[in-house]
Amino acid sequence: MPARYAEPRHLSEQQLKNPLIRSAYERLGNMVSYRGRYLRRLDGVNGDRRTRIEKFTAIEKSAEQMLVRLDLATGVLGYIDPENGRYVLNTQRGIAEDSGLSAPVVCRLFQTFDAAGYVYRRIERVRLDEKDDNGLHLVRTRVLVRFTKLFWKDLGLLHVFERVQNSAKKRREVELNVIGQRRLDDMQRFSKEQLRREVSRARWMAKENGEVASPGSHTGSDQGRPPKPGTTTGNQVRDKMSQLLAKVATGLK
Repeated sequence: MPARYAEPRHLSEQQLKNPLIRSAYERLGNMVSYRGRYLRRLDGVNGDRRTRIEKFTAIEKSAEQMLVRLDLATGVLGYIDPENGRYVLNTQRGIAEDSGLSAPVVCRLFQTFDAAGYVYRRIERVRLDEKDDNGLHLVRTRVLVRFTKLFWKDLGLLHVFERVQNSAKKRREVELNVIGQRRLDDMQRFSKEQLRREVSRARWMAKENGEVASPGSHTGSDQGRPPKPGTTTGNQVRDKMSQLLAKVATGLK
């Protein structure tokens, strides 16, 4: 489950400066009064029977919490986690708790939005490692909710939404570039660290093998390597002994 705030969030002054958020909050927050003027398709989702007033009351109570969680670049109720670049979806249960509504009421509200064409929902069921008393795995439902352009059109804010979304998409591209560059830097640092560890381990193993080898043996790495200054190798000693023996033999003659 995504992390939750300790207290319900509210629209900040900076968010209310956005013309889309400000106008949508005023209209959705008074949806009972604006019934029949905005979002008129909600009254026709049940055929000839008009939608109950409780739906519009639920919209008023949950308007601020939906707008707080709205991602302007995509129209989805979610946000991008800048630490790992993962997109996190807001839960319907969180919206319900912060709005003072029950989770089934908010779920039925989004079902009505979906039937009217105001939202697109994609439902995914995730099996958890936890099991119930019968030994069956628990399943958590994750729902993606994206408001469609029809929603903003019937709310009378389509032109404002398109302008605000274009600006939000440009900011999102910059944000994704920063996240991508940071991830690339992390991969490079990880590769350098792995290379450093491999080289360090190879040197350590070569040192251990050199200490275990016999004094008169020569490893493959020592072959062809020039002797250190001030040291005498076995070949030099053998050559000097040959020269000395040759001088002695010449003197005896």
